[in-house]
Amino acid sequence: MACVEAIWRCFLQPLATRKDETSLIHDITLLWPRETGIYCSKPGFRHMHQLIGHAGVCRRLDCWQVHIENLGFQSLEAFAMSEPTLDDLKIIAEHLVRNCVANYQLRHMKRRPANERDVQFENAILMNKYCLLYEELSYAMNRRDIGHVETCIVPWIPILKAVGKHKYATQMMNFLTNVHYVYLPRLRHAIRYHWLVNPTSKEMKWRAVDWCVELNNLFTKVKYGGKGSNRTLEWILLESPLVQAYQNAQVMIQKNFLHTHLTVKHSDPNMSKTFKALATRFVSHSPHRWKAGRKSRYEIPDLIDKGSESMEKAMRDEVEHGENIDETEAGTGMDDVLVELL
Repeated sequence: MACVEAIWRCFLQPLATRKDETSLIHDITLLWPRETGIYCSKPGFRHMHQLIGHAGVCRRLDCWQVHIENLGFQSLEAFAMSEPTLDDLKIIAEHLVRNCVANYQLRHMKRRPANERDVQFENAILMNKYCLLYEELSYAMNRRDIGHVETCIVPWIPILKAVGKHKYATQMMNFLTNVHYVYLPRLRHAIRYHWLVNPTSKEMKWRAVDWCVELNNLFTKVKYGGKGSNRTLEWILLESPLVQAYQNAQVMIQKNFLHTHLTVKHSDPNMSKTFKALATRFVSHSPHRWKAGRKSRYEIPDLIDKGSESMEKAMRDEVEHGENIDETEAGTGMDDVLVELL
């Protein structure tokens, strides 16, 4: 949730980010034209999760479209008809990762003269980077790849620091430091392997344990917490041990009355026509076609660099002012954690 809010604060919250034709808000006007107000105010997790997935797919398809045009193909369909091999696809994918996703070369791009820069292209490759980082983290959590999750968390620490979510960044950093340098091996093993839970026992359905805690709070405080004058702290404490019994009784009644086929989970919508409409718009307003001198109303900062500088500055200030710093905290940092993970 914190990661999607960081992306929202970076690409949608500032009013200036909505002025360019290649901005994310214009993708929303085609993907969900009736919900632009929700995304401009403060959308929830589900809205941003869908946006990152759908907009990310369309923008990556545009990267493929731009590249295959240089190879002599007019469209992705024509490229698919040529029946490329898996090795050909891997070569193109590696090229796109190096050229359409922000990396160390972005610093050199930003140092060029204004008439040689394409600021909207720089913003687009930063968006691709943050979306891919989020999708990688989401995939690793759904699959319960603990080591992969820990590795994915490392770049999000400075990102969260840069967008103002200092508590999240601090607690994530403290958690990784404690798990890898402070806790005993058996305690470390217990924490890492109980970090995610799978209530439905289905593949790719692992969730953070705090989701189950929040669901239990919903049952305890809202659903079975009493109403009116009965809603008191004493009543909630009295009923809390029976929450699971109530839930089991409700499930048993549903099964007896054959209501188990009813669900509020709908199938994923068919977005092919919407994706084609967005791809058509990218033909005239592609963020991935480099144009020298193209300016932007808002230049997206590199949040990883910005957050890292902020963290280093805070550490230097603590040392200069002689504040009490734990020996473990002073001796370990993000680089140490990353070396341990790799």
